[in-house]
Amino acid sequence: MIKLFPFELSKIWRKKSFPALMLLLLILNVFLLWYLNDPKDEQPPLSAYKAIAADLAEKSPEEGEVYLGELGDMMQGIMVVDYIVLMRSHSTAHSDEYAERTFENNRETFDKYKPVYDSGEYLLYTDSYYKESALISEISAEYEKVAGYDDYIASIEENKDRLNGISIFVKEDAEGFSSRNIEKSFADHKDLNSENIRFTPSKGVRMASENTVTDLFILLSVMLFVGGLITEEKEKGLLRVTRATRFGIAQCIGAKMTALLIHCLAIILLLFGSNALYAAATTGIGDLSASIHSVAAFRESSLEITLGGYFLLIYLTKTAVMFTFGAAVTAVSIVSSRSFVPQLAAVGWLAVNWAAFAFIPAYSMFNPLKYLSFWGMVNPKYLYAEYLNFNIAEHPVNRTAAAAAVITVLLAALTALIFPVFAKFGSSEIRKTRRASIIPFKPHGSLLVHEGSKILFTGKAIAVLLIFGILIVRGDLGGERTLGVGEQYYSNIMRVLEGEPNEEKERFILSERERYDEAFAQIAAIDEALAEGKIDRINADNLKMRWYAVTALYPYFQRADEQYRHILEHGGVFIYDTGYRYLFGKVDDNFTVDLLMLSVCMVFALGNVLPMDEQRKALLYATAKGRRGVISRKLTVCAVCAAVMTLLPFVCRLATTLRSYGLSMWNSPADCLPMYYESGVTLPIWAFTAAAVLAQVLAVEIAAAVILLISENRRSFLQTVFLGLLILAVPLTLSVMGLDAAKWASVYPLYALTGLI
Repeated sequence: MIKLFPFELSKIWRKKSFPALMLLLLILNVFLLWYLNDPKDEQPPLSAYKAIAADLAEKSPEEGEVYLGELGDMMQGIMVVDYIVLMRSHSTAHSDEYAERTFENNRETFDKYKPVYDSGEYLLYTDSYYKESALISEISAEYEKVAGYDDYIASIEENKDRLNGISIFVKEDAEGFSSRNIEKSFADHKDLNSENIRFTPSKGVRMASENTVTDLFILLSVMLFVGGLITEEKEKGLLRVTRATRFGIAQCIGAKMTALLIHCLAIILLLFGSNALYAAATTGIGDLSASIHSVAAFRESSLEITLGGYFLLIYLTKTAVMFTFGAAVTAVSIVSSRSFVPQLAAVGWLAVNWAAFAFIPAYSMFNPLKYLSFWGMVNPKYLYAEYLNFNIAEHPVNRTAAAAAVITVLLAALTALIFPVFAKFGSSEIRKTRRASIIPFKPHGSLLVHEGSKILFTGKAIAVLLIFGILIVRGDLGGERTLGVGEQYYSNIMRVLEGEPNEEKERFILSERERYDEAFAQIAAIDEALAEGKIDRINADNLKMRWYAVTALYPYFQRADEQYRHILEHGGVFIYDTGYRYLFGKVDDNFTVDLLMLSVCMVFALGNVLPMDEQRKALLYATAKGRRGVISRKLTVCAVCAAVMTLLPFVCRLATTLRSYGLSMWNSPADCLPMYYESGVTLPIWAFTAAAVLAQVLAVEIAAAVILLISENRRSFLQTVFLGLLILAVPLTLSVMGLDAAKWASVYPLYALTGLI
């Protein structure tokens, strides 16, 4: 058997398609890890967690608490200053009254943090107030939990002593689950302390260890491996040879199970190892020699291990769970004479487990079925991060120990079962049968409908389009943009000015300009008086405070004043342009990410369009007219799919922009927008928008054409996917990762034309 299992392993791993598929899973895994964890809207960037953790690592727990407290106080102070500045900027009776009332109640806070507000020095880890505030709030809450770990352990003992001191409780429940559960909880935690705790943010550790997408990829890999072990040998009639002798039976199935175990070890190390490396590089996963309780999310854990031990433990646990799953699928594959039965049984079993995990309440009497299901055991959060005891006949049984027992029993049972099943009850061949389809393919009189059905349903392109459609909508329609103080002020000005210029609008602009000129003149006069020694520094700062509140929003007024000066010289209309800046990619450019998603979507959706007809090529292309007809209909379907998918991110971006900023003056020339003053584009904004959408559609159509050309040349789906990702996705991925010049080696210049003009 020792000499046989390398053969069983190599006959699958050495196939050209299998390593390519594993590489593809790795690329997809890292790509989706990045995409699903990429901060949206006002979420802190991943690098901010690593930076603040590094600063806290240099401080003692007491110093860290003081530091975070000061940061929290600063963010509260900045919020007060921001509110007062906003109210003063409105210049109405009510806003001035609210501003002065707030100022009088928070004079000391305002004086302390107004210089910091003006300088922007409060942004230590991010680039906006909202991101900074969210980061500090999150880290402060976690740090408080970790710093108070000894108090948490003490509270468990206090809870035990308090309940044991209640005579009624002792009498009625001395032999019940509640009393025993409290005693066990105390016993499991009593030896734990904060000796080896070094604070680590939860973000990176959980990113590295908890990923459902990665689990699904591993499941897919295991099912494919089992298919190669059993099903393919049955289809070729080779299983009869390996079962010819009694010793051949034992050695054959033993070698197959050993090969399966090694594959599980390898694929889990590959995929979750990539997760850990990505999390360590972007977010940080802390000191691996520190206690697991350094992570706030793991405070309840009763395990006395390090973070490194935790990662090793989940690696071994996932291996055991996935191997158990693979062994069960192997047993079904041995018995079944239909190739689809093992897949159907595996999906059905996973679905039942998911239903148990999703719908059984956490504290019901049936919670063992929830947490000892496949999805409960494959997620380390439930096994090791949280503490729970099951009520088994009024006795508490720790969830972690119960999971270990279940895995051990299942492995022993499958090991004992699989040898006799393989020897006596297995089917040695696969019956040829037509595979069932959810939407059965039926020939159609219209060649376009016929080819469309083949591509979308037989080729499974519809599933790919739906999955990527959901991902794109999730990314581009994730939330409403938050308008800061300055943007609200600019919006208010432009709502007054919008449209054709007139005397009233001119008077409004000039009055605002005079207000700022007066403020700057007063500040200059105060500085001059200070330099001449007429007033001291404190009085000068107090006098300038009022004028600073006016000048704080001057950069936003300059944008409106720029439009006014341009109109005086060149003519035109006033337009509130912020929404158009986002829509056309001049600010917060999402074009790179959208194009990357669309490119990957085209690779997987269209990569099999031409290879799927390879076996019937001679029949389909019997005449030149037949070839032209089939190819043209295929291209039409692919072009429509590409166009529809391209419109999806634009529609989402348009909806978000309308909700946050609004868009108006559609009939005005595009060169009336400040960012296009020098462009010479005289098309109406609506026509310019339509041209931009057409350019994006054309870019994605080119990407789709590249995929079709590759597939026509290679005639292999996996090779098409590999080359397609290399040509279309890799340059954009490098661009997203920081190598900005790489995107010029793609169709990005055409797709993002409005952002580059």
